[in-house]
Amino acid sequence: MKKLLSLLIIALLAASILPVTAQSDAVLERMEEYSANFPPKYGTISAEELGSALIEREIVLLDVREATELETNGYLEGSIHIPVRELSANLAALPDLDAEIVVVCQGGARAMLAQASLNMLGYNNARTLAGGFGAWVGEEFPIVQDGALPPAAELGEAPEFNADVFAAIDAYLSNLPEGFGLVRSPDLAAELVERELVLIDVRSQEEWDTVGYIEGAQHIWINEFVSRLGELPEDLSTPIVIYCASSYRGGIATVFLNLLGYTDVRNLVGGINAWVATGLPVVGAAPAPETVEAEFDLVAYATDYVAGLPGNFNAVRVPDLETEVASDAAPFLVDVRTADEYAEGHLEGAINVPLQTLTQNLALLPAQDTNIVIYCGSGHRSALAAQALAMLGYTNVRSLLGGTNAWTNSNLPVSDVPVEATAGTAPEVNAEAFAAVDAYMQAIPDGYFIVRADALNAELVESEITLIDVRTEGEVAEGRIEGAVHIPLSALMTSLDQLPAELDTPIVVYDNPTHRSSMAMMLLQMLGYPNVRTLAGGTTGWTNAGFPLVTE
Repeated sequence: MKKLLSLLIIALLAASILPVTAQSDAVLERMEEYSANFPPKYGTISAEELGSALIEREIVLLDVREATELETNGYLEGSIHIPVRELSANLAALPDLDAEIVVVCQGGARAMLAQASLNMLGYNNARTLAGGFGAWVGEEFPIVQDGALPPAAELGEAPEFNADVFAAIDAYLSNLPEGFGLVRSPDLAAELVERELVLIDVRSQEEWDTVGYIEGAQHIWINEFVSRLGELPEDLSTPIVIYCASSYRGGIATVFLNLLGYTDVRNLVGGINAWVATGLPVVGAAPAPETVEAEFDLVAYATDYVAGLPGNFNAVRVPDLETEVASDAAPFLVDVRTADEYAEGHLEGAINVPLQTLTQNLALLPAQDTNIVIYCGSGHRSALAAQALAMLGYTNVRSLLGGTNAWTNSNLPVSDVPVEATAGTAPEVNAEAFAAVDAYMQAIPDGYFIVRADALNAELVESEITLIDVRTEGEVAEGRIEGAVHIPLSALMTSLDQLPAELDTPIVVYDNPTHRSSMAMMLLQMLGYPNVRTLAGGTTGWTNAGFPLVTE
């Protein structure tokens, strides 16, 4: 009798933990094992980390985008291409279960669905490229873009899997809905007004308490998800939306719920970061901590700098520079491209100081009131360099719009004779300003925070990105990228309240041509927004790629 009573108690406890599901014990056991051993950062790897890792060791790159995406936008060299819906049917194309695999999609959301599925099957070293193909291109890492698909992978023999686990994964992946079970913040906000949804926040308790949460959300940390299944709806058809900070942990929970038999589960694209960046409210956020004003107020310093910018924003056009260099008052020319770029041809008389080394080589420059023109290949790097010097007290420094591309397109000559820079004495500058500017300049990556139009367009389909147009009102009236927020560069520092509340929100700044946006990007990054990029070529680059502007 006691034994029977014990068994009954165990059964009742199990019923309180698990909702009604159609899955076997094997699936639940595997979910428990997986959730107890989540990899660091839940399996995400940044583009920079992946770029370094590929040099050091062999990594299997698995691209789960649709064929047309690879044909249009390109892919990472060496990739195996298996669309996410076809993944479980093509596991023979992957190596053994211990192989290091990095899954790639456009923005990272689909890749996490694939990664979690592979992890459930026993591929314990499968990870996701954070930010996806868009992040890789944004760092200007190389891609293959020949309009074709990668060569077909050599087929081996798929590992042996638990039959029940494989059947569940196969049924889930092969039946992914259109849109891959993703929902955007504006759509979710509208839907919450119209009908009841179950919102589940899978972030940590600290994130819930600090950042706040979407009103009405239920909190189940992803690390405790499997142990708290009894808190899920009993009706497997209940509409559920999962969110985390950026959608990766949400992707894991989405896979779990689908494997449990839930039929209407979606993941919030970009997570609560995207929700807040869209201007939507949260509740329960901790009050901002009182801050002790630092000795050096970067915001005030940058505000004064922007307020003092001339109408040309320290830019010079090719015809004007051509006239100046032929005059008796020729400017001092500084080429901030790499040494290799400089060697291939530069403006006659220019010295070469690569961008990231500029602030460490102020002794190579003339006095702070000297007429200085800086240039690069396109005008982006030179805009950063000119702004760095201007913020350090150089009063007559400008950037060449369009760089050497515009110069040579005007049939103007370049030289291959190097100019040796003569070191003098570096000027005395504001020490706190120099520390901030120098730290920024030395940390600029080789991709220079540029994103190209085709990559941005693809990212906008899958990710929530804040677009900021820093042109004038008249320019914007002639056409802007749909969804962009208009903050003229001249008003940037007095419009900080219009910026996303979450500092790590993905932001892309643009103008036409690339100059003011580069300046704005640098200011935002120095103010603590780490995920800011500039659209290469501005609106011209956008329209030349075949994408529209709107005038509404």
